[in-house]
Amino acid sequence: MHELDFVGFVPKRMDIAESIMFHFPQNVVFGKFGTRDGKNVFSTSLYKPDLDTYSEEGEKCSMKYLNAYGGDCWLLITYDSAKKSYKGEKFINGESVGMAFGPEWKMFFVHFTTLGLTNDERCLFSPTK
Repeated sequence: MHELDFVGFVPKRMDIAESIMFHFPQNVVFGKFGTRDGKNVFSTSLYKPDLDTYSEEGEKCSMKYLNAYGGDCWLLITYDSAKKSYKGEKFINGESVGMAFGPEWKMFFVHFTTLGLTNDERCLFSPTK
């Protein structure tokens, strides 16, 4: 058994402080420890913003994040400026596999990324020590 250090990740805000897009992260990463071919691995899935999908409707703005490794895997993140709250939903093969809500940046992303990886989600496998 390996001793694991706690590894945390909370996305960094976009460096667009003068814009509502400041409420959105530069990227989002989901991870999961597991075994592949008899070896311990840490799998990660990276999602990058699709700036062309940014939209505003009333007090809400949203943007899609696409899986960097391809496939039909994406996120929809919405910020409600009236409620000062976030909603995130994860889609794999066109189907919703989970969501999270929250008023505070750090805790919202902690809860959202706790969803981890899902079957059929495109990801990168890295060996662990």
